[in-house]
Amino acid sequence: MKNYKKGILATMVVASMPLIAATSTDIIKVTTFADEDGENTNACSLREALKAAEIRKSYGGCSISDISSSTTKQIQLEAGTYTLKSELVPNVTVTVYGASPLDWEKKSAITNRYPAQTAIKTVIDGNNNSRIFNTTIGGRGLFLNNLTLKGGKTSDRGGAIYAGADISLNNVQILSSQAAVAGGAIFLAGPTAGLSVANSVIKANQSPLGSVLGMSCFNDNVYSKREITFSASSIIANGSTSSGSVFDFCGEPTVNLTTNTIAQNKANSATGTIIKFSGDTKAGSATDNSSSILSGNSSLVMTSNTVVENQANTVFLYDKLGLKALGFNVLSFNNSSYACRYLLGAAEDQENVNMLLAYNAFALSASNNKCDLPKEALPEDHTNLDISTQSMGTLLSALQPETENTSFLPLYYPKNNKTETDLVDVSTVGADGCSTNDQRGIARIADGTLYYDPDARNSCDIGSVELMKFTAGDLEDLSNVSIKGLVDGYKQQIENYEYLIENPDDPLLTTSDKDNLEINKNLYDSTKNNLHYRAIYVDLKKYQLPLPEELIQSDGTHKIQFFDKTLYNVTTEALGVGQINDAVTSVQPDENLVCSWNQDLGQIIIYRKDDTITQAGDKVFCKYTIQSIANPTVKSSGLIKAAFTNIAPEVEDTSVTLKYQQNQKIALNLLKYANDDGDTGEGGNGPDNNPNKSAFWINEEGIELPIRLTNVPSKNIIVTADRQGACPAPDDKETCYGGNIYIQESNNFNPFNYSFNYQVYDNDSTPAISNVGTVNIISTATTTDDTRNASSGGGSMGWLSLLGLFGMLGYRRMKK
Repeated sequence: MKNYKKGILATMVVASMPLIAATSTDIIKVTTFADEDGENTNACSLREALKAAEIRKSYGGCSISDISSSTTKQIQLEAGTYTLKSELVPNVTVTVYGASPLDWEKKSAITNRYPAQTAIKTVIDGNNNSRIFNTTIGGRGLFLNNLTLKGGKTSDRGGAIYAGADISLNNVQILSSQAAVAGGAIFLAGPTAGLSVANSVIKANQSPLGSVLGMSCFNDNVYSKREITFSASSIIANGSTSSGSVFDFCGEPTVNLTTNTIAQNKANSATGTIIKFSGDTKAGSATDNSSSILSGNSSLVMTSNTVVENQANTVFLYDKLGLKALGFNVLSFNNSSYACRYLLGAAEDQENVNMLLAYNAFALSASNNKCDLPKEALPEDHTNLDISTQSMGTLLSALQPETENTSFLPLYYPKNNKTETDLVDVSTVGADGCSTNDQRGIARIADGTLYYDPDARNSCDIGSVELMKFTAGDLEDLSNVSIKGLVDGYKQQIENYEYLIENPDDPLLTTSDKDNLEINKNLYDSTKNNLHYRAIYVDLKKYQLPLPEELIQSDGTHKIQFFDKTLYNVTTEALGVGQINDAVTSVQPDENLVCSWNQDLGQIIIYRKDDTITQAGDKVFCKYTIQSIANPTVKSSGLIKAAFTNIAPEVEDTSVTLKYQQNQKIALNLLKYANDDGDTGEGGNGPDNNPNKSAFWINEEGIELPIRLTNVPSKNIIVTADRQGACPAPDDKETCYGGNIYIQESNNFNPFNYSFNYQVYDNDSTPAISNVGTVNIISTATTTDDTRNASSGGGSMGWLSLLGLFGMLGYRRMKK
């Protein structure tokens, strides 16, 4: 497949851990919801856990074994609500986990894999009585995962979090928190405190400045430098009509806002701003800008965000300070005087504004909610959409509530009206630059190929959500692999899952293990029942194809429908052999080429009736079409490019035993330890046109001579054969053997063991040679006829080794 990226993420982002240089493996488990502080040694509270992590010894009912001062301590909370009496003050770098928001009995609506995501189960409640976290005293990092913070309140800054060092939020909700000065949800203090927010919801927080985010601008008269990232998050209904801003950027920040929904937030209708990125006092290009609260070295990059239905005077306030790069954003449909406004007046004739724009949706000519931009940022060939005359209901859905189909994030879906002013598939080939993944965690396509309908190519949608377009997709550079290896792999997986179901290492995984067991049993049985010579078994799911179908429900909600052989029909067509590329399209029909869909296996099987391999530069081509059973108008075709190669045979090691001083001559049939099952599958036949084709090489005279010997110790043993002759070209200067190999010692008094190597050639027009096998020659002088004194020592581990192997198999997952 050529760079197909619009598949589904393999892992759920909510389950990922932050990247920390050194994280303790010791986890402090909180056992009570009560906000205790040392008075009860029978239970461990969250406050006590933070204290134990700080002093690196037991405190209250919490125990800790990691006494290192350099590791990040970990704290695990249970499902439920932890109500605080006062703010929590971590004085050591710590990671706090809520209960895992996963359901291992269901598949994810977004990934179609186990487990399913659930709503957050753990809440830390400030009870409108105190701020929740304050790290300004200790100045250490705080990493929060799978938590809801709500009801934080302070008469100062940072209603939920007052940060003196880096903060990381992953799958976190900050709800209904208040700060009387700035930073209703979060305030970044100190010179370098940064913020990373991912897969989170920040809702209904308030403050006079920065209802979501406020920050200090200077530290000792030097701009505060900080990294700030919001990704795949929803910032909803924050602020009030008396707020000055929702995001209040100052100092020297490097800001990245990617695939977020920023909606229904409020600021003052006369002076308020949703995203404030301006210096207030100096907006020119002067180098002496120390009177400005924003450094000229700042930057704001906004990619694939949906910024709508906000209420303020200005949604995005900017000046000439700092880089502003906006791409693939919807910044319109707000109840505001301006969607974008230049701080010091009309923007049209301003120069050196340092603004880069591509594929955004703005109201450029409207009298209200206008995005006022300089002409230099909008050249004649600009790619931005003017949606001044469009209504929001035409281009976007209503705000969708948090469900499993939205990854528990409120968001908007674009509508595909198939017009030039749609937000869907706006970029041209080669001009993609939207976010890699949409807000739900679905990967967007960057440069996929679609030979049969190139106009149906998925390119970037504007906004935080990518509509999934049912697409078969093309597959390139496929070739046959060892059929024996394929079947053996399924068998190994069956054994693994049977062992894990009988000996579960994590009961949470039992349902997915049982499901995987049945999948591999079907693959094993169906592949063995459909053996074809040198077949290419195409499992579309392996390539995350087809791209799933986005279904719009009667209530306006969306659901991703993944490919299932019971929901879609698949038809195939063998096209022939030749070339299809940018320069040449030349395909000749080939009656020996077969391309078929196997319903039992759920795969496309491509094979030849003869044993011809594909010549260099050519490919074989197969067309496949997938069509919805429920809605036949939903269908898509893809092109498969493949090549047939000769899979080399395999040989195994073996041994013979010679009786000491008996002058024995042992016959050995080495072909018993060889197979060409990579081409045929175990028990399979040759090609349809020659099902009884010999597995091993036969020369032009019809004599089977496939065995080649090397490293024979000719001074010590004599090796002969039933027949011998030249090996196949290009090894025709070497000697090959057929029939039995005969082994005899050249010295009856030899007390030693020897070995030599062998390989076999398969029966092909250009024969392939096997791996190297070893024949061990064992003299009973070293075993039963050994007259030396017996001694202890050595030997194998026997059953202990086997036990170790099972142990390794069982230990293949980390517990959640």
